[in-house]
Amino acid sequence: MRPIRLKLAGMHSYREMQEVDFEMLCQAGLFGIFGPTGSGKSTILDAITLALYGQVVRLGGGNHPKEVLNQLEQRVFVSFTFELGTGDERKRYTIEREFGLDKKGNKRQPEVRLIQSGALTGEPDVVLESKATAATAAIEKLIGLTLQDFTRAVVLPQGQFSRFLTLRGSERNEMLQRMFRLHIYGEKLSERVRHALDQTKEQMHRLQLETAALGEAGPEALELARQTFQEAAQMEQALTRQKQELAEKLKELEQLAQWQQELAQVQQQLQEQTAKEEEIARLTSSIREWEASIRLWPLVQQYERLDQEWTVTGQALEQSRSQQEAARLALEAAEAEYARAQAELTAQEPQLIQQKGRLVQAEEWEAELKAIREEQSVLAREWQEVSLGLVQTEAQLERDERALQTWEQEWNRLAEESRQAMVTPEWRDRVARAREAKQQWEREKKKLHELEAEQAEAVTRLQAATERASVDKREWEQSANRLAEQKERLAKALEKPLMSDEEWERSRHVLAEMKQVGRKWREGLTAIASWQEKRQQIEQEQKQAAKRYQELTEAVQACEAEALAQLADREGLRQEWERWQQENMARYLRERLEEGKECPVCGSLHHPLDGQAHPADGEAKAAGDDLRARIKACEEAVKAAEQKTAQAKEAWVTAKGTLAAAEERAAAAKAEYRELEARLAAVKAECHGYGQPWTVETFEELIAVYQREEKELAERHAEREQAREERELLQKQLEVLREEEVEKKRMMEKSALLLEHAQKVLDESIARVAVAVAAAKQAGEELDAVRQEMAIEEIEQRYEEIGRLDRKLAELEHVRAEQEALRSQLVIQVEAAKSRKADWKSRESALGEKMADRKRMWEQKHAQWLERTGGIPAQEGLAKIEQTLNSLRQSLTEAEAKRKAAAEARQALQNDLVKHSETLAVLTRQRTEAHEALYQGLQETGFATLEQVRETYAERDRLPQAKEQVEAYTRALGQLRYEEDRLLQAIAGRTISHEELLSAKDAWETWEQSFAEAQKQVAVAKEHVERMEKNHCRWQELHQQIVELQDEQSRLEELKKLFEAKAFVQFIAEEKLVSIARDASYHLKRMTANRYGLEIGDEGEFVLRDEGAGGMRRPVSTLSGGETFLTSLALALALSMEIQMRGGRLEFFFLDEGFGTLDPELLEVVMDALERLRMDDFTIGVISHVPEIRVRMPRRLVVTPAEPMGKGSTLQLEME
Repeated sequence: MRPIRLKLAGMHSYREMQEVDFEMLCQAGLFGIFGPTGSGKSTILDAITLALYGQVVRLGGGNHPKEVLNQLEQRVFVSFTFELGTGDERKRYTIEREFGLDKKGNKRQPEVRLIQSGALTGEPDVVLESKATAATAAIEKLIGLTLQDFTRAVVLPQGQFSRFLTLRGSERNEMLQRMFRLHIYGEKLSERVRHALDQTKEQMHRLQLETAALGEAGPEALELARQTFQEAAQMEQALTRQKQELAEKLKELEQLAQWQQELAQVQQQLQEQTAKEEEIARLTSSIREWEASIRLWPLVQQYERLDQEWTVTGQALEQSRSQQEAARLALEAAEAEYARAQAELTAQEPQLIQQKGRLVQAEEWEAELKAIREEQSVLAREWQEVSLGLVQTEAQLERDERALQTWEQEWNRLAEESRQAMVTPEWRDRVARAREAKQQWEREKKKLHELEAEQAEAVTRLQAATERASVDKREWEQSANRLAEQKERLAKALEKPLMSDEEWERSRHVLAEMKQVGRKWREGLTAIASWQEKRQQIEQEQKQAAKRYQELTEAVQACEAEALAQLADREGLRQEWERWQQENMARYLRERLEEGKECPVCGSLHHPLDGQAHPADGEAKAAGDDLRARIKACEEAVKAAEQKTAQAKEAWVTAKGTLAAAEERAAAAKAEYRELEARLAAVKAECHGYGQPWTVETFEELIAVYQREEKELAERHAEREQAREERELLQKQLEVLREEEVEKKRMMEKSALLLEHAQKVLDESIARVAVAVAAAKQAGEELDAVRQEMAIEEIEQRYEEIGRLDRKLAELEHVRAEQEALRSQLVIQVEAAKSRKADWKSRESALGEKMADRKRMWEQKHAQWLERTGGIPAQEGLAKIEQTLNSLRQSLTEAEAKRKAAAEARQALQNDLVKHSETLAVLTRQRTEAHEALYQGLQETGFATLEQVRETYAERDRLPQAKEQVEAYTRALGQLRYEEDRLLQAIAGRTISHEELLSAKDAWETWEQSFAEAQKQVAVAKEHVERMEKNHCRWQELHQQIVELQDEQSRLEELKKLFEAKAFVQFIAEEKLVSIARDASYHLKRMTANRYGLEIGDEGEFVLRDEGAGGMRRPVSTLSGGETFLTSLALALALSMEIQMRGGRLEFFFLDEGFGTLDPELLEVVMDALERLRMDDFTIGVISHVPEIRVRMPRRLVVTPAEPMGKGSTLQLEME
């Protein structure tokens, strides 16, 4: 919220209208309001709160601030304009309030207007509210702050700075709770927890009812349903297997019967086709003749066409020869006609052209005569118009002069009537006062009649209220009696003993525990059975491992012995090799000597015995090779033996480990068995620990006892639920009756209050009637004093007469004004008529002269035209000459065309004669050739004459049908023979009777009935399984939900206990205090250049942290005056901004503090702090009378004190 403008008048020391331009004041972010003590500085803040909320908090509030009214004024007016929002959403509002006193000094109803201005959006202003209460509520909704929050957030009163700083922790928390309404959080959360707990209990009850409604939905019932479904499915599968055998047999028999039937049909169709062989042979012969005629027909057509063309060409040749002579004669006649036409045109054309030129000039003279005649007509019409205008102007001049004389007479009459219609001021004032007194007297009488009617109506309402109160009391007594009866019935129902919730929960708990015990027992038995199988397997594995270990031990020993023998053999061969090397060393050295290389013994490079063979070298070399081969084979044998030994040892080690593991598993199995026996004994002991009837020895006995106890508990629970439902029904009925009784009692109390109110209204009405009677009497006396001898009924007549005279006088004045305008108009018209008359006469003379001149010109031209044309129009003469010329030229053109056409016709006939001669020769040759080809074709096809060919060709349309018929016959015969062979192969000599086929169908129908019944049983069983599975899933979900809801209920009960106390609200208050301290520390650091900070101590008190003293923490009680002021100011700013953030952003802050008590040094610190606190969107206003502060302020609003019994306080804006 940003202030824009404030207007005030009649408030405290301000009499005249004063305006504060906050928009200008807030531009620098810091401004001050200065003036002497009592000049009205704080009144500016009072005017803002009065405009916004209709109250002045400094004076104790109230809905009509009469105390702020200036003693010399009758009204208080305040108007405050402000803006809300940011960016495009920013809007401007104006709130106006006016309070005042009537003539008797009583309070008047305040006038209020809340206006949304269109100055920012360009839209028209809109009045949002015009009633005081509604306007105040709208302001609170717009700003988001109540009056108390606004005064705490915007105005810091004098002497209240350090109060919040020095409060104790509990008092400060209570203050924060009141200020920020923190108790609402505790109440709402507690209510939400209670509501959630009730919903949880109701949901648990609903789930329990739904679980009971599911019936048997446990695993055993589900397993039984699944077993029934499997049996039905097996039966269906057996029938399905039987179906395949029956279906195949029935299909085979039906196929054989169908083949037999088809074979009979095919054989019958073959007999029918054999009967058609002769007809098909005749069709085949006809097809050959038709095809031959089709082949000859083009030759016949060609010969006939050539014969016809040969005849026609011969005739055309004879005709061309006869036409050639006629064309020659026509050409000679056309040339003679052309010579005649050319001679006539040459003789007459020059004379006709000369006559045409003379008539063209005569035609121009005719146009000039016509133009002169038209101009004469125009001048004659204009002369007539001028004459008529002159006559009319003279008549209008005469009428205007008579109208001026009439106006003089009417003007004198209007002056006399105006004098008679005037009314004296004394008489007008007397009649007006008498009429006002009469109206006041009539209003008082009307008010008296209305009050008397209200009194009668109040009496009627009192009687009705008395009767209503009696009826309501009687109905309440009846309702109270019914409530007492219902309480007795409920008490009787509550006296019946039922299984308590503790017994129900204990029994359910025991069953649940026994179910767990049974599960453990079954698991123990299953584990022991599994252990038996496991033990047998372990013993078998142990025997196998021992046997394997023994076998591998013997194998290792054998491998080691074999390896030792191979090593001994290898050692003997090596010794023998060494002996051989010693014996054959010289040969060995000789074999390795190479020419040019040193001898390893003597060093010589020449070896003369190299390559020479020794007689015994061959045998020694063979012995050495044999020895080397034996050594190599022995080494391989040793290596193989060692590998075999290593593999055997590796397998032996593995077998030994396997044997050890088997022995360990055997030992573990024994320990496991002992543990299983101990667990089973513990389960039995746990079961026996619940006493009878749970002291059983076998698992089957436990199952039987569990089922019996579960059934009994379900029956008891059903009885308990039925009794509980009856109690709940009685309780609901009791609640309904209690609500009815409360409602009836409330109606009775309401009727009593209405009766009391009606009596009060009647008393007040009687008092108002008495006051109205006195007022009417006083108004009558005042009326008599004013009217004097004037009768009451004459007052309105006299007043209406004055009005009539006033209206008449106004009408006369209007008429006189119109008459003055009329006289001016008449004078202007007379002068204009005289001027027009002179103009008309001048134009009449000029037109006469012009008409005479045009007449002489026409007569001269007309004489010349008669001489040239002889009185005949020139256009007619020209037309005749043009017609004669065109006729001569047309005759010459036509003669020339005829001559040319005759020559062309003669040439064309000559060409046709040559062409016909040539064509006839060609056609004679072609005709002869065509006749020879046709004769040859007749001989080849067997036709005797052309007529026979024509007759056969005429029937050619039957050829496609005949071909199709023959082809269809051939195709059908082949298909039937193929079908006969196929069916004979398929039947393969088998036969089937009708009785055998019926027997197979009966067996199939019997199977279908059995299969349908089996399918029905499967569908029913499947539906039952699906329903059981669905119920079982729902049963599991409900069980899980009940467990979850039990946990939720436990948590909600704990939360309920927590929120019933005030610990949560106190926690929120402490957190809010920490937030405020953090913001205050931020402002304090800005004011003190980061020297001081504000924190919360261990016990919730404020502590000052002094960074200048190494971060030492000091209690607020040790602060100096200046430090206390700065700390309090920072805390007040933080508190103000916190309140503003809670209800909507306020963009200004007023500080009304006594700066006069501060020393100069501290004052300098405060001013530096305030200047550092300036922000872009936040303005601080200071109210003071200290000159040093006034000098430091960039914007100043100076208040000039009011003058005694004179001018009020005034405001003036000062800027640097």
